[in-house]
Amino acid sequence: MTIDRTATLANWMDAPYHRSAFQRVREITPTALIERGAEVRRLERDPRPLDHVTFADRHGRTTTWAEHLASSSCDAVCVLHDGRIVDERHLGTMHERRPHLLMSVSKSVCGAALGIAVGRGRLRADDLVTDVAPEFAGTSLDGATVRHVIDMTAGTDFVEDYDVYVEADAAVPLIDYEIHAGYRPLHGRQPLGTLGHFRTYGTAFPHGARFQYRSPLTNVAARLIEVVEDLPYPEIVARDLWGPIGMEHDADVMLDPLRHPVVEGGMSCTLRDLARFGQMYLDDGVVDGRQVVPQAWVADTRDGDDVCAAAFEAQEGGNHDGWSMYRNAFWVIERDQVFSGIGIFGQYCWIHRPSRTVIARFSTYPTAFPEDLSAETLRGFTAVAEHLAAHPG
Repeated sequence: MTIDRTATLANWMDAPYHRSAFQRVREITPTALIERGAEVRRLERDPRPLDHVTFADRHGRTTTWAEHLASSSCDAVCVLHDGRIVDERHLGTMHERRPHLLMSVSKSVCGAALGIAVGRGRLRADDLVTDVAPEFAGTSLDGATVRHVIDMTAGTDFVEDYDVYVEADAAVPLIDYEIHAGYRPLHGRQPLGTLGHFRTYGTAFPHGARFQYRSPLTNVAARLIEVVEDLPYPEIVARDLWGPIGMEHDADVMLDPLRHPVVEGGMSCTLRDLARFGQMYLDDGVVDGRQVVPQAWVADTRDGDDVCAAAFEAQEGGNHDGWSMYRNAFWVIERDQVFSGIGIFGQYCWIHRPSRTVIARFSTYPTAFPEDLSAETLRGFTAVAEHLAAHPG
């Protein structure tokens, strides 16, 4: 199948153009390389029949794993059980060497890089942002800690509503941010970049009072890592994660019009490398006997604390998903048991500790966040994990 190259910066996040565009971000926007290391961590194969695994679809009917993948805009999926590939599929024009946009799973990579910096003593989670990076003095982060930023409990005033994608109105904060971040054409505007745009935000509530999902905060977290490590973010990820984990392919991250990395959603990598990242988290941060991400940070990511859980419950509109919390740039679905990086249009790095299952999935859902389709996808993951636990092979 030939890949479609008609997508442009003006339409690449719209269906149907996004299906090909998410596989060739380097052709559409500027990117910075995230280099792999010299050694590749091999993943053994142990194929298992999963096509017949059943669960409820978004219409309340019974579906199978095979039917779900065929009907849910899946681009690629890799299932690891005990670190071995039991199911791997590249659909349409995807193949094993082709990177795919992670969207907000990119945030989880940033969370891992931050954990490494904390483990080295470069900064602490309770440090004030303005002590680490005085450049943020006078912004909405006055008085906020690193923890407030990475857990999205800082009081920064920014509304992230994905229903606005249909209109793409530049007067909407999310769309205006995406224009200045490089996701959309500038149309003659003077570029602010991700960090410049952040400095225009006010304060909506006291730091720590509640959780509210706001992607631009992750760009701040990445900037804090750059400050304490004195390196550009892509080089930090290459040195601290991509090399030590033993990734198979180079990754990349978008650059905004001012050449700053778009860390909150602009990273692309290959499917198996995303699965390797999830396996590292399942294995308490260890890869081939080496501690890559501190064990304490991994444990804190999946378990958090009661303060974080209370902030999640206090989110505006309530905790309608029934999940546990948002911690260190992961969604904790079931505390200490199930957690996931999640990105719009259907990107996942899902970790299920009870069954020792990791599922990496790339998608191009027809809209940014179809709640019914996302819920179906997560039910499918759970059904597969439970099946593998019941039939270990």
